[in-house]
Amino acid sequence: MTLPRRIDDAISVILADDHPVTRDGLALILRSEPGISVVGQAADGIGAVEHYRQYQPSVAILDLQMPRLNGLGATRQILTEFPQARILLFTTYDGDEDIYRAMHAGARGYILKDAPQEDLFRAIRSIHAGQRYLSPPVGAKLAEFQVSRGLTERERTILKLLADGKANKEISAVTGISESTVKTHVASIIDKLGVKSRTEAALTAEKRGFLRD
Repeated sequence: MTLPRRIDDAISVILADDHPVTRDGLALILRSEPGISVVGQAADGIGAVEHYRQYQPSVAILDLQMPRLNGLGATRQILTEFPQARILLFTTYDGDEDIYRAMHAGARGYILKDAPQEDLFRAIRSIHAGQRYLSPPVGAKLAEFQVSRGLTERERTILKLLADGKANKEISAVTGISESTVKTHVASIIDKLGVKSRTEAALTAEKRGFLRD
């Protein structure tokens, strides 16, 4: 499905954020900027997808963590139906894994909620023009991810179980691999994350975004 051609020059935008004050404040800021029109607001990811279908905006601005369907899930679903959709993630989460997964899912940009208003306007206009946009702090985090050694899918699974407080024996039972193999994976995870213990690994995984779906 392709996006319809618009008859005006305004950049139409939908917003999705589960915090009403944040959502309304963002709408107010965007409406004050010439050339940007807020056409819809949603309180969760499912609402974001429904609003996208209804309005087919120039840019969709989505929070990362939302109930029912998070920003990544909404991004994937929108792009499945509308491959040309332009999506900007607007969030407090600055973990390099969060950023990588958002861009890998097809988002055109990623910006933090504490960014200056000018950065937000620049991001919207850049994405509308077909470019990608990462604010400087986000770009630095993504570069950090690119040069680090990524975890394998098996290691990601084990890391989540480890963060849930499961011992190697319990992880072995859940994954169906031997306890000795689990120990090898845990050692690899600790090494790749640059930490010294299982506890540090769990804390680092939460901070960088490995534990979010």
